[in-house]
Amino acid sequence: MNEDQQQLCSESTWDFSDVRALFVTARFQPSPGVSNTKGLARIAIEIMEGNGVSVDTIRAVDHDIAAGVYPDMRDHGAAGHEWPALFERVMAADILVLMTPIWLGQISSVCARVIERLYGNSSQLNEHGQYAYYARSAVASSPATRTASNIARWRCSTRCSTSATPSTAGGRRLDR
Repeated sequence: MNEDQQQLCSESTWDFSDVRALFVTARFQPSPGVSNTKGLARIAIEIMEGNGVSVDTIRAVDHDIAAGVYPDMRDHGAAGHEWPALFERVMAADILVLMTPIWLGQISSVCARVIERLYGNSSQLNEHGQYAYYARSAVASSPATRTASNIARWRCSTRCSTSATPSTAGGRRLDR
């Protein structure tokens, strides 16, 4: 974080210790390869953690996520499928941040697969009979925007609203 971001975090009076965020990066290159998407996520993760948010990350390309729109594609012929376990992490989060590179004006195929899987679970209900994603926040972003402001803003249910705007990357690689 830069000095302004650090100061904003240290002076914040908000208590986000009960908020959990999940960052899903949808880059093509598997770990441990260099990823601008991960670099952009790092900025927002540091800001969230600096405000007490618990943060988890998933690099989607590192997981076997079957195509399809059913909650568990193994029930429909998929040999391997890690989505059910990943979806538990999605549901444990209050905030979902989905990050993708932009290729020829389109989201990555990895991102499209994650969105497809999220859609496959969208009919599930929570313990109150509401749709599973009710009262949750989600943000999508791309390093092509060259700013982390799109992912550093978040809404914490109905209790509060806050935002932070990190500086731009200035055309530099964000992961270095």
